[in-house]
Amino acid sequence: MSNQLPEDLPVANAVDTTILMHREAHFSGDFATMIAYYEQGGKGVSKDFELNRIIELAAIERAMNKNMAPLMLTGADAEKIARARAAYQKLQNIYESDKESNVISRLISDLILSEEEVPNAEIDALVEHRDAAVPALIELIRAEDFYDPLFPGYGLAPLAALHCLEKMGDKRAIMPLFEMIGSSDLFSEEIALFALKKIGKPAKDFLLKIVSSHPITEDNEKAAIALIHFKEDSDVASYCLKTLQNLEFRQAIPLANYLALACEGLTDPDEQADFRLMLDDRSTPDMVKDDIKCICNSWARY
Repeated sequence: MSNQLPEDLPVANAVDTTILMHREAHFSGDFATMIAYYEQGGKGVSKDFELNRIIELAAIERAMNKNMAPLMLTGADAEKIARARAAYQKLQNIYESDKESNVISRLISDLILSEEEVPNAEIDALVEHRDAAVPALIELIRAEDFYDPLFPGYGLAPLAALHCLEKMGDKRAIMPLFEMIGSSDLFSEEIALFALKKIGKPAKDFLLKIVSSHPITEDNEKAAIALIHFKEDSDVASYCLKTLQNLEFRQAIPLANYLALACEGLTDPDEQADFRLMLDDRSTPDMVKDDIKCICNSWARY
């Protein structure tokens, strides 16, 4: 029995290492269980892995007659796997505790562990418990580990939580949803934006306050991005026009671009004329003029 890896399986192979971590975290370190899952096409199947390679690694491990994980994984890898397994155990413990005293925890666990691509039944169950469920859902979308494919839910649990919050339209979610804007996961960001729109006036008032605040920061940009989803609201469009007329804001790129796009809902002829006037103003950046022209052209078509 050799403690050495075959020469054709270099330790530097990042994909093989990730496959092993995936196996250790989700399939109790068992290749047979992992292969069966991948053959069935479960929700947690990674597009980065080829089934044939998983089968090859399983064959190599059998030939070695030794677990490959300790040979290929670093101490940091092992610690991460331990955290993922602990997260699974924590969810399992919820099901073993008193059912009546932890209804929301059970529903959150159901949401995380669901094998459905979009767990509609679990989402609807949480929506029914709106008042009690919102804090737990906010906690889930803020939990960094659950964005990692190595953890329960395969990195998709926060997305499911966002779907819940979108359906609920609860103002308690405004700040955590706002924090999602600018996320590297564009799909999650889009759902967060729709959820803010669903909340309505409380979210709108919050965003209007932030978008014109000083000093200008990334928060202004995030608020302007969100307000584009409210652009059909004439009050929002008017406020964004007023903000854009301020030279400091008009020269702040990309904030000014987002503000211009949020002006599409202007319906008052005088306000539309004021918007067009910025095309003739030399202080208006060319990039902003391009967006203004697009909006004006859209008005001309209708």
